[in-house]
Amino acid sequence: MKTDTIPLEPVPLSADQAEEMLQRQIKKHYLTSILLHWFNAFVWLFELLTGAALITSPYFRITPEWYLTIAQDVFGTRASMLRFHVAVGITWLVVFVVYGIFGFRAYLGWEVLQSKLFLDADDRRWLVVRTLRILGRSREPLPPQGIYNAGQKMFAQLVFAMTPVILVTGLIMAFRLFGAWAIGWAVVLHFVAVTSVVAGLMVHVYMGAVFPEEKPAFFSMITGTVNELFAYSHHFKWWRTVKQEEAEWEAAHNGQAHADGATP
Repeated sequence: MKTDTIPLEPVPLSADQAEEMLQRQIKKHYLTSILLHWFNAFVWLFELLTGAALITSPYFRITPEWYLTIAQDVFGTRASMLRFHVAVGITWLVVFVVYGIFGFRAYLGWEVLQSKLFLDADDRRWLVVRTLRILGRSREPLPPQGIYNAGQKMFAQLVFAMTPVILVTGLIMAFRLFGAWAIGWAVVLHFVAVTSVVAGLMVHVYMGAVFPEEKPAFFSMITGTVNELFAYSHHFKWWRTVKQEEAEWEAAHNGQAHADGATP
């Protein structure tokens, strides 16, 4: 595909075009991102299961008595459960530090964060239209999106904001740092931050694993790819960037091959 033939905005596709695009795959996630995603998923699973069981006060308890009994039976003592909770949290912290040091440019650089976090005009409009469509109040097409849609970006913003709070307050509580007043505030902030992420996580899991339209996005966290039709329909701006890069590579490759063939 030549650069000047790539559409500037989504256009209707013929049945043959759609079928052809459905058969082609585009790379969306590399192995490092996939491993980190599932590492985070298991960390959150273990931390939520144990964290909920550690809240035993009748005034603040969020789990039923039978769940506390099962958790107690699995770990033997509440102290063992707490040690497991802290160990998983520290492992999470260490992995993030290593990830940040060695993968900063590739995964946490400014351009990468822009694509993951910052909302543009299309993203803001997407949020409005998406909400109206869910409520049955609009049939307006969704504005074109980049590699992540506005909902995914907002969840990423929440995670980026709350993760440091969770880690720092967890360390304060685990090692009883800075005195009773700091521990007291750490308990409150830890609970608020975790609750905020869990609320976003519920929407994230539903949209990725249950909502039919987003199933390819869920499987991309296993295979690393999405079909081109999904990219075109749901992430058009990213699709267009990918096609431009492919066209530029092909032009450069063909130009070099032509130059080599013309060399005496």
